[in-house]
Amino acid sequence: MNIRIGMGFDVHELEEGRDFWMGGIKLPASKGATGHSDADVLMHAVCDAILGALGKPDIGHFFPNTDPRWRGAPSRIFLEEAARAVQIAGGEIVNIDSTLIAQQPKVYPHVAQMKVNIAAAL
Repeated sequence: MNIRIGMGFDVHELEEGRDFWMGGIKLPASKGATGHSDADVLMHAVCDAILGALGKPDIGHFFPNTDPRWRGAPSRIFLEEAARAVQIAGGEIVNIDSTLIAQQPKVYPHVAQMKVNIAAAL
């Protein structure tokens, strides 16, 4: 049995006039995360953890912010590609554990749906 563990971390500044996406859900917020894609920090961190477990470069290597294809892209695409990389490597994603640190918006009411969204992408 070959067990690999990855750790992902992501942080974005907040900006007026942007939607706030987390775990594939647009949360009600006065500001949204800056970024080239939808800037879903949770999905980005999970993607980085998966890529790290595979010994691959981070999300920015595969989906650079200089590539117009990823402008406004849903982060679910990135997770789907990370899952495909695991499958190609003959692996299996068994568990995801994530920690969110944010003062607002309130996340707890949306956690169950975030889990569904992430699981569906993987």
